[in-house]
Amino acid sequence: MPDFQVAVVDAFGTSHRYVDAFAAAGGAVIHVRSTPELLPGVAPVDPATFSHTLFAEGNLDDLTGRLAALRPRAVLPGRESGVELADALSERLGLPSNGTALSAARRDKYLQIERIRTEGVPAMRHLRTTDEAELRAWHAGLGRNAVVKPLRGALGHGVRFCDSPDESAAALADLRNATSALGERITEVVAQEYLTGGEYIVNTVSCEGVHTVTDVWSTDRVTANGVRDLVVAQILLRSDDPCTDELVPYAFRVLDALGIRYGPAHLEIKLTPDGPRLVEAGARPSGLPYHVADAIGEGQLEWAVDAYVRPRRFLARAGTPYRRRTAAAWAALVSPASGRLVRYRALDEVRKLESVRDLTVLVRPGEKIAATTWDLAYPVVLSLRHPVEAVLRRDLNTVRYLDGSAMYEIDTS
Repeated sequence: MPDFQVAVVDAFGTSHRYVDAFAAAGGAVIHVRSTPELLPGVAPVDPATFSHTLFAEGNLDDLTGRLAALRPRAVLPGRESGVELADALSERLGLPSNGTALSAARRDKYLQIERIRTEGVPAMRHLRTTDEAELRAWHAGLGRNAVVKPLRGALGHGVRFCDSPDESAAALADLRNATSALGERITEVVAQEYLTGGEYIVNTVSCEGVHTVTDVWSTDRVTANGVRDLVVAQILLRSDDPCTDELVPYAFRVLDALGIRYGPAHLEIKLTPDGPRLVEAGARPSGLPYHVADAIGEGQLEWAVDAYVRPRRFLARAGTPYRRRTAAAWAALVSPASGRLVRYRALDEVRKLESVRDLTVLVRPGEKIAATTWDLAYPVVLSLRHPVEAVLRRDLNTVRYLDGSAMYEIDTS
């Protein structure tokens, strides 16, 4: 029998590893699913790995009662779709919680930026709208490029980079009434000024309002398939990298403004000429813990165990800089076209690169392949490690050299 149980809402993907993280501390995980059906792009998980599985089926009081009977020590979100439900359940059960007062701001991209601005945190210019004429006028007044995306999106789905007011209006028309990556109908969009600067990921965990940084990453992007800033790699930085002097204090201000007092958060921040600016934040784990397991030794999931069930240990260690044992990164290939994949022409050369540790083929020869425009359309992803960072970066550059139209034989007929 486990010593305790916690509940994870939508423990899919990376967050399924909470099962092992809490088991290492003597606990078990109750899986609370926010929908009876799997959301788009979500792979099923084995229910036998959980102590119980509960489904949210419209009656929050009933779900709260069923969960209360299992006496969980905490309720936390596993992915973006579980943030608001986890907030509601933990608050109702009187457990460590971020509360529901700012739940919407932790999910809605417009409310998020409005909230941090209200709290005095420097923020980008933006607009929430359903009206094409309003959007055209706003973009014209902005005087620079804009980004149009769903209010409650995820995984880069539906993000449009727009050079002109007409392009912004067309993006709105295209997105309106479409379905988001989380299966929600898009009725409004948020338009944001395009931020110029290097982009970074700051991953954190909080306990009783005390924050600690678990890992920081730089993001590499390319322009491809009509997407100006398509993510193709993220590289784990040392905790003493000079950019963290600006990123970390800013990230903590964002966490405080959004009321994130417990659990993991994933912040995308750009270092602009005017200083750090939030792109967006998620009050849940990032998709990167797998890549830090051997590079650091622990990441958000392990720190979250302490935050919820061993708070004294968390508070005693919070603020200790992580130590990168080896250079680490993940990268993805970018399909240039849609059709039926015949073969990859240079994948064996990628496999032979010195720092490549793992290569996962998501689209196999004979299967349908789509031109890559968002996170769930990568045909191949890889994980890289090497004691010497220069070797890892050389290999990342080689991946970009080998990738492209010459990599793929695609039947587009």
